[in-house]
Amino acid sequence: MEIAKRMPLISDGNYRLFWAGQGLSWLGSVMQSVAQGWLVWSLTGSPAHLALTAVMLSLPVLLFGVLGGVSADRFDRRTLLIATQAGSIVPSLLLGLLVLCGAATTPAIMALAFFQGALNAFDVPARQALLAELVLREQLGHAVACNAVAFNATRLLGPAAAGCLIASCGAASCFFINAASFLAGAVTLRFVRVPYRSVDRPVRRRPLSAAELREGMRFLTMHGEIAQILTSVLLVGLLAIPFVSLLPVFADSFAAGPRGLGTMSAVLGGGSLLAALWLAATARLPQRRDDHLPAGILLPLALLLFALSRNYLLSLVALFTAGAAVVIFLARVNRSLQQNSPDRLRGRVMGAYTLALLGAAPIGSLLVGVIAACTGAPFALTLTSSACAACLALLRRGRRREGTASAPWSRTFVGSDCAREW
Repeated sequence: MEIAKRMPLISDGNYRLFWAGQGLSWLGSVMQSVAQGWLVWSLTGSPAHLALTAVMLSLPVLLFGVLGGVSADRFDRRTLLIATQAGSIVPSLLLGLLVLCGAATTPAIMALAFFQGALNAFDVPARQALLAELVLREQLGHAVACNAVAFNATRLLGPAAAGCLIASCGAASCFFINAASFLAGAVTLRFVRVPYRSVDRPVRRRPLSAAELREGMRFLTMHGEIAQILTSVLLVGLLAIPFVSLLPVFADSFAAGPRGLGTMSAVLGGGSLLAALWLAATARLPQRRDDHLPAGILLPLALLLFALSRNYLLSLVALFTAGAAVVIFLARVNRSLQQNSPDRLRGRVMGAYTLALLGAAPIGSLLVGVIAACTGAPFALTLTSSACAACLALLRRGRRREGTASAPWSRTFVGSDCAREW
């Protein structure tokens, strides 16, 4: 009840409509992710194929992430989101039909994953940037926390539902549910109002200008704090988050089957949900400049424990901790980027965030997949999580050495004054 009182944005009918629609879309996506991983594992029994499927989903973000960020600044963000949500219905429906007809193959799954990833490259920056047009600037941190609650609630419910559906009805049911969830997301967006669109960010229809790309890159490189935040996101996206593609391997090693995979994913989501609720309850408390780094370091340490554990219950505890750490890290990163970005460049900043987080995943997934194929999944996760923890610790040490002194460009752009200064 106390947490609910601290989430007044949910009582705003316009934001609640956006929040509910995107929550339904996320729920379907989580269910499809679990079903897709289990389908690839059942067809191939190969950790490398699991990793390669994850690569195909995230590779388009690496290829088109910058273009997606520019598009979020050039076009109407709500309309762009409606288009990506409607387009996402297609790969889900096709995958469900292939499985239903017994014609699903690994190349077909990977091709459809690439198609979905291309849509995500435009969807994610637009979704993140749209928040600033739905709420006041001082409410951005709270909006990020509320979105984290919805996203991680679906990560708790989705895997458990997917595991039960796969066991009872087959994987195709999860893909059809995901298609319906994208339809719900597109329909709700159609009725969402955008009351805080900046007059400094007019919708443009002229051809893409290279100057706009250079403008965004100049802002990112001159803003010291944002550059450091994106470096930490890149490390997590490259060395920590790709562990998700190996979950079917660990579930199989415990002889847990699809229900066990659903349980492991649900525990991961449960930790994330509790962390998101805590963030929503503490969104108005003062925050430190580098408050995302402790959670970032805790994530690979929890993954290291998971990789070394041979006890199923201890592995679940490690997954729960990892789930909590990743949502605290990403929510605080998102809040800092949103609050330090001028409205006219927000899409490009969030595009860079998407590129650092999801664009690094193809390389990370390929790396962990190759190592897992050669030496086993536990060693692969041990190696990558140890490297991630060490790099983040060095980054935090460097931030502490800087002390409270900021570079001239950091002082110029920090906080709500960034738009005026830029």
